[in-house]
Amino acid sequence: MTSLRLRQWFENAAIPIFAVLLGLLVSSLFVLAARTDPVQTYQKLFCEGFGPRGCQTFSDLIIFHAPAADNPNILQTFFAPLYGAGGHPLAVVTERATILILTALSATVAFQAGLFSIGMDGQLILGAITAAFFGYWLPNQIYALAGVKDIKAASESLVTVMHLIVPLLCILAAMTVGAVYSWIAGYLKVKLNVNELIVTIILNGIAMKMVQYLVNFPLRSDMTQTARTARIDDTAWLVPFNRGLFPDVEWFAGSRVGVGIIIALVALVGIGFYLWRTTAGYEQRMTRGSGLFARFAGVASERAALRAMLISGALSGLAGAIQILGVERRVVDGFANAGMGFDGVLVAVLARESIVGILIVGVFFAGLEQGAINLQFGDIPRQLGGIIIAFMILFNSMEDFFRSGLTRLRLRLRPPRTTSASNEVTV
Repeated sequence: MTSLRLRQWFENAAIPIFAVLLGLLVSSLFVLAARTDPVQTYQKLFCEGFGPRGCQTFSDLIIFHAPAADNPNILQTFFAPLYGAGGHPLAVVTERATILILTALSATVAFQAGLFSIGMDGQLILGAITAAFFGYWLPNQIYALAGVKDIKAASESLVTVMHLIVPLLCILAAMTVGAVYSWIAGYLKVKLNVNELIVTIILNGIAMKMVQYLVNFPLRSDMTQTARTARIDDTAWLVPFNRGLFPDVEWFAGSRVGVGIIIALVALVGIGFYLWRTTAGYEQRMTRGSGLFARFAGVASERAALRAMLISGALSGLAGAIQILGVERRVVDGFANAGMGFDGVLVAVLARESIVGILIVGVFFAGLEQGAINLQFGDIPRQLGGIIIAFMILFNSMEDFFRSGLTRLRLRLRPPRTTSASNEVTV
């Protein structure tokens, strides 16, 4: 049994890795078509996404040599992921990965209930606009109730309490909006058997138009060229690490990663525990396997599906709130078209809905995007990152083909033992 589990673990890990390598190999054809060297291109891609400042080669991603601070003529050796002089790109990658982790969790919760929901985009942007509104409206109401006319004259105790309460209320409001919007698709599926894929696509479109209207008209803060909401109050701001907890740590320089990544990791552990260690999570996974069997087993499959959609929407709304409260601080026209929610669906697919896989793939996905953005400053289009990711998803979807290939290879290397038994007939 142990060897069987070990083999299954190896296959589950080997197939995504093989899909990544195969995606890089096939994508090199496009790099060659652009008349550039694939090795140099990939070195730049990964260095820009995962390496320290000054990274040039693949080896610099692990071991980095840099001049000593007191003597530039002496080279010191550093573990590359921890070398933060000038700020490490991994900090920016972590900022992006925070949203991908939460939206991938959102997709995973829905998928585990047998619901192919891709409504994360709509739920995220509605959560974002909700957090943006409460982020400046709620502090104004608190100041008014406290009789504070000049914000700068507010007492330190009041501001401290608001720093704790206001972000929490904004996040709860965003999660509620995301959950309700996701519940609509779940209700239509459970009660009317309307395809959830079609419903979530339509709801995404409605949410985009709704947010565009709100940003351009009732919530517009000024008449500048680009429509935008008012900036959230400082008491609603999830202060980045480089301005709050770790102001002197150079590794975080240039990024806006903050408490959002901690929230995402807590959500990652919580959802993993919920799905695989609780009765409600078991009911949800059973509903995915066979709704009819689940009903005969006494599982309320409809209730489990609706609960899954509520949790899924809440996670997407949480992602939108963190993006506004911790990164953007306002919603700008065009935010609804960013596609961050759909990227989370791709991460969930690549990670095969594994909790550990979501963490790894989320960071890897964000790093590829970051590296591809910086490629455009050279002679290579930024779309290369999208091409690589697309091929990775394509090859990752060929799981059955790869598994059958691994089985055939294993049988050739270790053919099954055949025992010939001679039957003796005694008279």
